[in-house]
Amino acid sequence: MRIALLVSMLHLSAVADQKVVYDTDNNPVSVPNKLQHIVTIGAVPVISSFIFALGKGDAIKNALPIKFQKQTMTPKLYSKLAPNASKTSSYLLDGSDMGVNVELLLKDNPQIVFTMDSIVAKTLREKGLNAASLAWREEKDIKNIMLFLGEVMGVKSKAIEYNHYIDTKLSYVQSITDKIPAKEKKKVLYFDYKTMTTPHLIVDWWIMKAGGISASDSTRKIEKFTFSPEQVIVMNPDIIILSNPNDVDDLYKNKKFSTLNALKNRQVYVSPHGMHLWAYRTSEQPLMVLWAAKTFYPKYFKKLNINEETKMFYKHFVKYTLNNQDLSSILKPEPTGAIQ
Repeated sequence: MRIALLVSMLHLSAVADQKVVYDTDNNPVSVPNKLQHIVTIGAVPVISSFIFALGKGDAIKNALPIKFQKQTMTPKLYSKLAPNASKTSSYLLDGSDMGVNVELLLKDNPQIVFTMDSIVAKTLREKGLNAASLAWREEKDIKNIMLFLGEVMGVKSKAIEYNHYIDTKLSYVQSITDKIPAKEKKKVLYFDYKTMTTPHLIVDWWIMKAGGISASDSTRKIEKFTFSPEQVIVMNPDIIILSNPNDVDDLYKNKKFSTLNALKNRQVYVSPHGMHLWAYRTSEQPLMVLWAAKTFYPKYFKKLNINEETKMFYKHFVKYTLNNQDLSSILKPEPTGAIQ
């Protein structure tokens, strides 16, 4: 009788230490109340940036994949914000289970695996791993992701505060851009110069939220939009934003593009790059909208200090104090060590 009672008590204790939360694909995920071993798979800087913005990077155990280690500030911030992360195990393996080293994951047995790929999450669950999907398809999804992670990590109030920050900053920008005359609105093209590709739909979103007109917005449903140099000439953007600072000089030297308004008026910029490239999905998305609005319409956003806003965001949400060199590296990426 005593043994049965003890077993029952142990079971209740184990249940009490767990909670069930539904991920962004509405799959139930059972996680311990105290998370100490997280693995992020695939879009590691993106997922990790959400966790960093909740101040929980010390639970991340996976290494930053090699392809991201060649970038600007990403590896430095990752090592600082995920101090317990492995230096070698990224759990990626070409040609096996969609590039994921399932065998190593099973051996290391993380408490939860986060991925932005629903199919990968399903595959990992079928293998016996506790995996959650962080799907990002629409504007509201970033808030849902943060609320889910806040619940999982036990910091829901921080997630709610982050979501309020997004709403506040987007409303602030819109209150100004709504008053800008249509004839002053800027046509903006963000792209990778070497591949002539706008890689993500999120690009159209932040350009629009910053009051610009996206040159790549062709009501497309697919993420990648690849175009020819001739199409760029037809677009004739007022502003060009590049992903790689190494490409700025090459673009200016390309005589084929010499007639573009952006080049004639010296309006070529490089996306800031912190925990991840701000132009892509990242918890720094509200900062990207602020930076873009200031870049597109400096005379309307004279009071916006993007340096101070960036410092505040990192200090308050990420719990990291940027020094002047960090700030410069994020907001003005140099050609050396640029994104590959």
